[in-house]
Amino acid sequence: MYVEEVEGRGGDWRECPGAFLIRTSEQIERILHCNAMSAVINVDKGRDVEGKSISEFSKAQIDHEAELLRDFSPEEIQQAKSTIANTAPKVRELLLSAHGHGTISMASATETVGEIMRSTLGQSGALIGLTKLKSRDEGTFIHCLAVSALMITFGRSLGLGEDTVELLGVGGLVHDIGKMTIPISILQKASKLDEKEFQVIRSHPDRGYHLLAQIKNISPLILEVCKHHHEKYDGSGYPNGLRADEIPFSARIAAICDVYDALTTIRSYKKAWTQAQAVDLMLNARGHFDPKLLREFVARLVIDGKI
Repeated sequence: MYVEEVEGRGGDWRECPGAFLIRTSEQIERILHCNAMSAVINVDKGRDVEGKSISEFSKAQIDHEAELLRDFSPEEIQQAKSTIANTAPKVRELLLSAHGHGTISMASATETVGEIMRSTLGQSGALIGLTKLKSRDEGTFIHCLAVSALMITFGRSLGLGEDTVELLGVGGLVHDIGKMTIPISILQKASKLDEKEFQVIRSHPDRGYHLLAQIKNISPLILEVCKHHHEKYDGSGYPNGLRADEIPFSARIAAICDVYDALTTIRSYKKAWTQAQAVDLMLNARGHFDPKLLREFVARLVIDGKI
């Protein structure tokens, strides 16, 4: 919102400027600390009131977008929003096709990944940052988009060729496609899953693999990502209990990107971990990830500010 004037300011009014565009949550706190009676907003220069109280999720959205504005230019954020607006419906259609028809269009998946690759070529941080905001309805679709963008960015940072990076992106896009074959009653069950239901959930890598394996000439790399992204470096993962270098390289990349996105996601029903908290947890989850690859992820993407 654009604050045109703050009325009835108390305290140290000099700390509360009169005309400015709100970009950070700190600016809102400054207004509140002035004990102002009201704030006049100019709806020609900023957002209007939506007529409802701000939920915790909405507040998290506001705070997160303000944080992004500190790190990226308005043009970068707008480009990222445009990419998400164009690709998210395609990801939804792609995954729902698997649910309804038991197959997907690899041409559509590759086209979608191509758009993500173009958007992340110069700056991937804004796009990945915006995908952290996930509503309950779109969570699965945006998660797949985010994992795809993370795998593309990580692959490039490792110096992999663009053809391989594209395959990693497609793998990320369809890594959870097996979930589309699981009954909604289990996927969206609010209470705790029983052992049988839990095993159904754990079957999604195999389900996805068998769905994708029907596609003629599909890359083995994409199949590896789908089937093995839940394997753990110490052999305690699933579906095959592979360990260390038995786990395909692409799946070791996917495991890191999948968990990182899940931890840092802002949802309507849970608070997100900060980047620092997520990295700390992952580094201390001994046996879960390829330790060398995880250090590369932290150094090349997190410390270098790419995400």
